[in-house]
Amino acid sequence: IIGRGTPQDIKILSEFVKKYFPGLESEPAVVESCMYTCTPDNNFILDCHPVHENIIIGAGFSGHGFKLSPVVGKILCELSMGKTPSHDISPFKMNRFSIKLKSAL
Repeated sequence: IIGRGTPQDIKILSEFVKKYFPGLESEPAVVESCMYTCTPDNNFILDCHPVHENIIIGAGFSGHGFKLSPVVGKILCELSMGKTPSHDISPFKMNRFSIKLKSAL
């Protein structure tokens, strides 16, 4: 979705989720749009949510994440399965920021 996302856009996406991901909540909890994501230090985030550990975060790739997708996918899979990541992800943890990020809400 480019821009804010119209009610029609949200309806289309909600219907898609309802059809292809039965059992998943189809209505979005938050609606935001972003053409380019960037963290304060320009490095991405690979981490578990600090409060809800069942939420895994892979974000802020700022256009350079695609070239790392095989290892990022492996790490996110390991995190989602409760395994210790096979690579050191300490440089990519959310707690490296002194400011509170929206993703930490």
